[in-house]
Amino acid sequence: MPRAERLLVVASLAVSLVALAIAFRGPAGQQAIASAPLASDLGPADALLLNTEAGKDPLRLAAKDGRLAWGDRSTSRAWSVACVHIDRVLRAILRGASYEEKRREAQEAAKTEEAEFNRRLEELKTKFPAAEGAPPPPEAREAVAALQQEYSRWLEGVRRRDERIAAEQFETAYRELIAAVDAVAEKEQIDVVYRFVPTSDPFEVDEMGEAVGQIQARTFLKYPEAMDITPEVMKALNLAD
Repeated sequence: MPRAERLLVVASLAVSLVALAIAFRGPAGQQAIASAPLASDLGPADALLLNTEAGKDPLRLAAKDGRLAWGDRSTSRAWSVACVHIDRVLRAILRGASYEEKRREAQEAAKTEEAEFNRRLEELKTKFPAAEGAPPPPEAREAVAALQQEYSRWLEGVRRRDERIAAEQFETAYRELIAAVDAVAEKEQIDVVYRFVPTSDPFEVDEMGEAVGQIQARTFLKYPEAMDITPEVMKALNLAD
């Protein structure tokens, strides 16, 4: 090749390399570099066949919906898995101002109602004064007994009301937890999230049944710490321990 032609080819290559470098510095170029295969990568390929037992068909591994698959069934996928310490998150949610205010309102209402019963009891004592050492008259006993029955029914109603409020708050907190888990899972491309209690957490129970419950709540006996996305979920809910 004549010298002039060689210089022309070199110059053309230099211009091409400069243009390529400029393109790589932009967003599209950065993406191309990030997604470019490494020198040690194999592929791309549509599938990978792995030998199994003698006389069996090879196992075909392929990518389906962005996941490693070894069959056509939706369950034949390698799913991304994580876990959340829901007890820790739910306790933090239930300490929120709106939840505490609801419980405080119920407590204040109960105190007001109980004070009314005490007032009525004092009225009965004034209405039916008892002489020193003498039993109260029959009408006084009947009035006090009726008031005690009414008070017992009220106590049962307060108990049911508190249970209902607690149930509503637990469900609301659970819905908040699920929404945060969904947000974190979508961001981190996580498919399955388990609820769990860390094996290192103390039981803090007094009865055998409670201890068994604590054991049953510990879904994993051993797990990589990287599976725990509780801090990310807490952050999504703007919660602190």
